[in-house]
Amino acid sequence: MMKQLLKALASPIFMTFLLVLLIVTMAAATFIENDYGSMVTRYKVYDTWWFELVLVLLAINLMVRIFMLKLYKPARFSIFLFHIAFVFMLIGAGITRYFGQEGTMHIRESQSSNLVNTYENQVKVRVYNHEGDTANYTFDSNIELRQVLNETFRIKQQKVELWLEKYYHTAQPVVSESNNGKGVVSFIVSGNNMRGMWYLSEGESKLLNQISIAFNAPSADVQIISENDSLFLISKEPVQSNLMGKEAIKSKAGERIHLETSKLYQTHGFNLVFQNYYPNARIEAAPVGSASQSAATKAMVFGIRTDNHQNSITLWEDSWNNTPVKQSLGDLTFDISYGKKTIELPFSIHLNNFVIDRYPGSLSPSSYSSHVTILDEEHEPRPYHIYMNHILKHKGYRFFQSSYDNDEQGTILSVNHDPVGTAVTYFAYFLMALGMVWSLINRQSFFRKTIVLLKTLATIALIFSTIAPTKLWAQAGQSTESYTIIDKQHADKFGELLIQNSRGRTEPIHSFASDLMRKIARKNSFNGISPTQLFIEMNRRPDYWSQQKIIRVSNGELKQTLGLTGNYASYSDFFSQNRYVLQKLVQMAHAKPLASQSKYDKAIIKTDEKINICYGIFTGETLKIFPAPGHSDSTVWHPSEQAAQRTSSKEDSLYLSAIIPTYYSEIRSAKQSGDYTTADQYLEEIIRFQQENAGYELPSRRKIKIEIGYNKYNPFKLLFPYYLALGLLYLILLLVMISTGRKIHRVIHFIFYFAILAGFTVHTAGYITRWYLAGHAPMSNGYETMVFISWITILAGFIFNKKSTFALSATAILGGLTLMVANLSFMDPQITNLVPVLQSYWLTIHVSVITAGYGFLGLGAVLGLINLVLTLLQTLKNRENILNTYRELTIINHKTLIAGLYLLTIGTFLGAVWANESWGRYWGWDPKETWALISIIVYTLVTHARMIPGMRGHFVFNALSLWGFSSIIMTYFGVNYYLSGLHSYAGGDLVPVPSFVYYTIAVLIAITVWAAIKKDSLIKTVH
Repeated sequence: MMKQLLKALASPIFMTFLLVLLIVTMAAATFIENDYGSMVTRYKVYDTWWFELVLVLLAINLMVRIFMLKLYKPARFSIFLFHIAFVFMLIGAGITRYFGQEGTMHIRESQSSNLVNTYENQVKVRVYNHEGDTANYTFDSNIELRQVLNETFRIKQQKVELWLEKYYHTAQPVVSESNNGKGVVSFIVSGNNMRGMWYLSEGESKLLNQISIAFNAPSADVQIISENDSLFLISKEPVQSNLMGKEAIKSKAGERIHLETSKLYQTHGFNLVFQNYYPNARIEAAPVGSASQSAATKAMVFGIRTDNHQNSITLWEDSWNNTPVKQSLGDLTFDISYGKKTIELPFSIHLNNFVIDRYPGSLSPSSYSSHVTILDEEHEPRPYHIYMNHILKHKGYRFFQSSYDNDEQGTILSVNHDPVGTAVTYFAYFLMALGMVWSLINRQSFFRKTIVLLKTLATIALIFSTIAPTKLWAQAGQSTESYTIIDKQHADKFGELLIQNSRGRTEPIHSFASDLMRKIARKNSFNGISPTQLFIEMNRRPDYWSQQKIIRVSNGELKQTLGLTGNYASYSDFFSQNRYVLQKLVQMAHAKPLASQSKYDKAIIKTDEKINICYGIFTGETLKIFPAPGHSDSTVWHPSEQAAQRTSSKEDSLYLSAIIPTYYSEIRSAKQSGDYTTADQYLEEIIRFQQENAGYELPSRRKIKIEIGYNKYNPFKLLFPYYLALGLLYLILLLVMISTGRKIHRVIHFIFYFAILAGFTVHTAGYITRWYLAGHAPMSNGYETMVFISWITILAGFIFNKKSTFALSATAILGGLTLMVANLSFMDPQITNLVPVLQSYWLTIHVSVITAGYGFLGLGAVLGLINLVLTLLQTLKNRENILNTYRELTIINHKTLIAGLYLLTIGTFLGAVWANESWGRYWGWDPKETWALISIIVYTLVTHARMIPGMRGHFVFNALSLWGFSSIIMTYFGVNYYLSGLHSYAGGDLVPVPSFVYYTIAVLIAITVWAAIKKDSLIKTVH
């Protein structure tokens, strides 16, 4: 019986069932999180007993299979290490789940704290009687999710029951008369972005934006007191009262004021209007139909019962932050609160200073950090500096810089205490790495047999690890019909001026203008006019260019609204009688949730952005090319007039006021004479002024010229049609030759090989150039990672070219398609600064490895597609020739997928290590992490398909290698642009799916189905 049970638990079919169940469950969870948030997802999926049971069964399946297949033998020891690593990962995850602690610590400057707010919630009850007996109880319960609580406890032998009567997602307070009630006052509050009806029960206190207001309770900023059926107001600040039609009356701070209805009281920045007083009443929660109602809020109603009494108490959402609410029941008084569970540490952290650094001329933070002191009775006070990727470790607790207060006077630290779980998980990562290294030693291993691949990958790793992440090298005219455009050569010199963009990057105007033209006109040039020429002319002659149709409008409904006949509009088309015609439409579009915005709404928002860009150019606001010498922040650059007002030097002020008008005047003269010598000299003066007064280190002239050359030639845009043309021509030629039984001459192979190699050389040079220009590894956004994926895909083609010429043609096609997607409109090719968390060597390591895996898995998908096409091309005459090629490609495909799976797995868990070093947790079920794990599981099934009954054979493997790549597409595009999370580039803002995607899917389905029909004529088992 036991043997049968073990056999069933270890069966490939059971393993497949568990893996498919995990894939479906985790995929669904990412969409649940997108719609309902991570808290709901954890409660409904990740923290459930059945999900944990699936993981336990998977660990058992792995363990039993390891010993049944005797993977521990020396010949298969590398496989043993790789598989046992996953078992230890699951064990480590279990320890973290049940024994680890995680939360946040909030500290204000010059203050200390030893309290950590965990991500768990609890109900706190403090009970006391008239004799002074007190008892405290806490009940862990996330009521917002579970909406259930039923607890019993005792005080002085008296039994007390506490239960949740009702939970309201949207409710409003209502007052009802009650003989067992207490005094209740109602009043209207307005001011400080607050407005609505408020209720206070006797003895209750509430906060209005940090101002406390209480009814018959002491120590509040504003007190309402009842005496002999009359109400009085006492405020710690002066009060001004006003009755309609009468003169305002002012009273001093602390003065007792008689409270009257319909009278306006102003104090502490608030307006209060007293409405009613109920001597005996209860404030109850009443459900409302829509959360859009201004006064609607969440509420939970608790029932309390003792031996002789019963009552209820309502906790409103504004008091959930562990603010107690009182309720008397007989001789007992209850203080009930709901909020985050807190942990008290055996030491304190004192915040000496919080520092935030920004990129020059921008509000974007380049880094933020906390200077703290560890206060521990067992040790001397120790100072420490906490910042992104630089953590504080003390007594098993780890502190990470997470966030900060809006006023920048306080810090929020992530706190983690999981030494055992982290150690076990890291040990699992070590076993995985050891297994991969062992595969180099083991002569029977896959990697030993394909040592050329490993040498290449090692070379790549060496290149990326030795190149500094911050610097690669040491710093060493046309015209329209009625308007003469500035000389192109002079415009290029103007493009060498530096400008600060809104994201804090100091870049050549050429780069800045190119980005603006792409946003405004969706072009890299406009009617033969370069971006720099257009930028100068729009700044110099807004009267003329505001009438020219340079703004791209592609939405048909919006064009109809504007009365446009073409795809372009002028700036003036959006104004009628000095009224902005889109104003109301923009407000309506922004008022809608993202999910409810139509294509028309999104077109309006995008067009409004273009109008704002044009406005900034026409007014000169975007021309931030001048530092202000002597200003308090010399790193911030301004337009000339603003810089002139801010500089402390009179001489500099005169220069800044005059330079741009003088330059524009010289441009007018130069257009007539054709001599731009003086205008060139003005540009040299501006460049010299920038260099002397910048306030920080500027890019060298050499680097500026390289960036302009990079912008002009845009190698990645040139390469995608080049790769596609070569790859398709090469592939078609190979298919024709194989189907006709002929061989291609070696010279033809030689031509295609070196043609693709030439493109790959340009690709490599372009990528290295972008790295040099950005000052960091270009892997921080969608465009840059797509460029790298294309590069690694082409590299994979050269690696496997010796095995089959199909590999190079396939990767040329895939690399070209990847670059084509990178150059689609929703991808932003702009070079940007790094956000603080990405300023780490982990960026290069994690992203390069995981995207390299994408490249190999993409090659596997294309090889699988080629094999399906070969299935369709077979005839009686060419069957043997196609069969040999089919087998050859299937073997290469298997090796490609294993290489890709290894890289994907390594990259994913390197990302987990990075997350642990940056955020204090190695796995948080972020959608990107989850889909990376799903992809690992998908390709685990693909590479193990030959072991699963019903999934053996050439066709199934190749079809799975093709369609398995859809998990990678979802991991990269779906998460980045359709789901919200830490890795999202669009934050869930839907990006339109190009129409060719639907046609491609339809064609691939047709090929797969057709190949399935013909597959029986080919050999069914891979030997």
